[in-house]
Amino acid sequence: MELNSKERKKVALFIDCENISHKLIDDIMERLSDVGEVCVKKAYGDWRNNGIKNWEEGLIKYSIEPIHIITGNRNGDGGSAGKNSSDIKITIDVINTLHSGTMECIALATSDSDFAPLAQEIRAKGIPAIGFGEKKTREDFRKAFTNFEEIGVADKPNSQLYKDKNLIKLLRNAVESTSGDDGKSLVSRVGLWIKNNYLKAASSCGQDSWGDVFKALPDYFEISYSGVNNSVMSVQYRKK
Repeated sequence: MELNSKERKKVALFIDCENISHKLIDDIMERLSDVGEVCVKKAYGDWRNNGIKNWEEGLIKYSIEPIHIITGNRNGDGGSAGKNSSDIKITIDVINTLHSGTMECIALATSDSDFAPLAQEIRAKGIPAIGFGEKKTREDFRKAFTNFEEIGVADKPNSQLYKDKNLIKLLRNAVESTSGDDGKSLVSRVGLWIKNNYLKAASSCGQDSWGDVFKALPDYFEISYSGVNNSVMSVQYRKK
């Protein structure tokens, strides 16, 4: 799904703390900062459970509202009843946010595929849905979102970028959609196009910038420099 708005979006973030590591919150917030302002931030879990106690630091750091869900016991072993309570509360809050009409993008941080229908409902209402999950996340769940970001992965080696044919196709489309008659496009313009159309940041590719992504794929893209002190980077697709 392509997004045409160039405005920074008002984002609501809902975190399923039982199904995603506290170590990933910095990555989540950094990526969402490229999308817009995160106005609603809620984290769900049984806060008596020692297994999610480590979330406290991240919640304070980013002013995330903790939502307490009572499960079976303090060890978080509430069985399906406890899990369903958390799922239901997250779903209710997301639906209420949708109906409020105040948010322009909704992000779910969870690796639980039970939320696939919720992601589809968000998109059905015409709102972009961003998913954040770990490597274990099922493929069908990933596809339920406008854009799914795999987190918890260290910087991807270049060999992994070469294997990502969907990424290369997206990059080629971005370059060709923003290039001039000479086939070249400013990397800054390409990055903005990707952000506006796919809500995707270079960090999702394990790189600090889109320039670094293109430089990691020299077989597909040619980099050139211009301007004062060669400070302006342009990119061109290498036609096979």
